[in-house]
Amino acid sequence: MDIGYSQLALMHIILHFLCILLAFWVLKGVRIEFIFRQGEVGRSRLMMLLLSVLIGTGLSNFIMDVFRYTQETALMFS
Repeated sequence: MDIGYSQLALMHIILHFLCILLAFWVLKGVRIEFIFRQGEVGRSRLMMLLLSVLIGTGLSNFIMDVFRYTQETALMFS
């Protein structure tokens, strides 16, 4: 199965958004408000957003790397 660059890019973008949403959903269960001073709700929300983007893109890149490496490994044995 040969996937073109445009299909791979679209798959990567969709995977980025899904992983960011997953990370945001998971981080909603973590109480990070105690790190910030009382009343700094905006900073804690921004921190949660930045952490979810960081974790989500890292997870997405990991999944895409595994996908690419398994495709390249399959070419080695064919």
